[in-house]
Amino acid sequence: MKEKQPVHIPFKRIWKLIEPYTARVIIAVIFSLVVTGMNGLIAWLVKPAMDHIFIEKRYEFLMYLPLGVLFIYIVKGAADFAQIYLMRTAGLRLVRDMRNNFFAELSALPISSIAKTKSSDLVSRQLNDISMLSQILSESFRTFFVEIPTTMVLVGIALYRRWDLTLFSFLMLPVVAIGTRKISVYVRRKRKEVQRYAAILTHRINELVTGIKIVKIFGLEEIKIKQFKGENHKNYRHSASVIYLKEATRYMFDIMTGISIALILWYGSKLVVTGVMTAGDFFSIITAIILIFNPVKKIGNAYTVYQESLGVLERVDGVMNLEPEKSGEKKIDGLKKHIKFKSVSYSYKDDEEPVLKNIDFQINKGEVIAFVGPSGAGKSTIIDLVSRFIDPQKGQIYWDDIPLKEADLKSLRSNIAVVSQDVILFSDTIKDNVLYSRPDAGFDEVEESCKVANAHDFIMQMPQSYDTMLSERGLNLSGGQRQRVAIARAVLKNPSLLILDEATSALDNISEKLVQDSINKIMKGRTTIIIAHRLTSIQNADRIFLIDKGRIIAAGSHENLMENSKLYAELYLTLKEGDKNEKS
Repeated sequence: MKEKQPVHIPFKRIWKLIEPYTARVIIAVIFSLVVTGMNGLIAWLVKPAMDHIFIEKRYEFLMYLPLGVLFIYIVKGAADFAQIYLMRTAGLRLVRDMRNNFFAELSALPISSIAKTKSSDLVSRQLNDISMLSQILSESFRTFFVEIPTTMVLVGIALYRRWDLTLFSFLMLPVVAIGTRKISVYVRRKRKEVQRYAAILTHRINELVTGIKIVKIFGLEEIKIKQFKGENHKNYRHSASVIYLKEATRYMFDIMTGISIALILWYGSKLVVTGVMTAGDFFSIITAIILIFNPVKKIGNAYTVYQESLGVLERVDGVMNLEPEKSGEKKIDGLKKHIKFKSVSYSYKDDEEPVLKNIDFQINKGEVIAFVGPSGAGKSTIIDLVSRFIDPQKGQIYWDDIPLKEADLKSLRSNIAVVSQDVILFSDTIKDNVLYSRPDAGFDEVEESCKVANAHDFIMQMPQSYDTMLSERGLNLSGGQRQRVAIARAVLKNPSLLILDEATSALDNISEKLVQDSINKIMKGRTTIIIAHRLTSIQNADRIFLIDKGRIIAAGSHENLMENSKLYAELYLTLKEGDKNEKS
């Protein structure tokens, strides 16, 4: 699994993440500076209020004090509301755009990369992990932008009033800062484990839902429940560790705040009693220090959340940094002559024996070719190679005279349609499922394609005919109906190459007859590759390739192979016997 770069999170990666929202962030920072100014003003005004009103007993100013406090809190509250709203909506936009980018990157990955990762893990990274990234802006950066300037202003006021007393109150700060940093790094690691187990739990739930019949028929309920409980408990333990560490950080700040205020009260009260400083100075410093420790505590918490988000970002970047499919530049415009395999070998893993070994064959335009052979012989791998879902490690594949690796992927695949045993329909209307092959087609063309595929009649009997919504994977249709919708999709595409991958193997005889009739219509005059499973598929082929252990060991017509290949004759008899059993 090759990556564009190591999964490391430098600050420039974070900046790239928030750069699209710079204007929103700048406006939020301006409002945060207003909040900072109001916090500083509160601490600054304590001295004149104490000295002039209460010490000098100038009570005529007392009536202005509540109005001043009210004004400060109105301005501070409005600015705080504005900066919180801007930062949190920026965080939501980040999540929205990251999900869009993640989805786009995922769709651009080669199938080999996607196959190495559980689908539930990808879903978890898309939904759960990315949602946490909003905290970088809405919590961490918002806190940094507001609380760091506030802390600096308040420290400046306290130092101005009495520098020695202020420094005295910060004796514990370095210890807590170092402790917070170490704890935050540990939280980052724990958060990655939490997200990993969240993905595992998503997988277990998906596994249960999709495989519920197998679970019930084999009585696996207790085993699956025990498995889920074990992994759920591990997720709980890691989550509890994150909470424990985060709250421990807050607890350290609370202890530091208590010690610092106690030191100020002890030392500062002596200075007031001895006349070294006024009560106004003393209370101004006390106010500033108390106001300082709240933002400092928030900064520590924000740093911990920041580290958590980095752990999540590492998981997201682990997918987004994968190499996308590599497309060539040569456009494919139909099939003019042939498709040729020249000394092609392919292995799914470097250390495994090749699935295909030095394969050579040519499919001429308009030919119907069938591949037969034992399970695991490499038949489906040939289809994946033609569609460029995978590339051979050795040899070359040609579409006419264009090496497949040099072909533009979009134009290549626009010339290919696949109808497989495992039909994939989307949770959309029947009409839209057919239109996916050619979105610019009109409804008349959709309807005609469905008639060719013998699908029109059953579609018209559906509740909303062509506008009927399909459930997940189209499971509110029968197997034969799903196949005919898939064939209609292929008909509408009007491909240069039609691939039939055991398209009728899972159907009953009545459904097979309807589907086979549909297939026969669209095969006429069209280059077709068939992965054969039933006799009806084999008998329609111009040539048949017999594959065994990754090699083509025989090729020819059905009659020729029956006479000259013992393995083919055995396979044919097996297929024939299977058809008889199904008909009986």
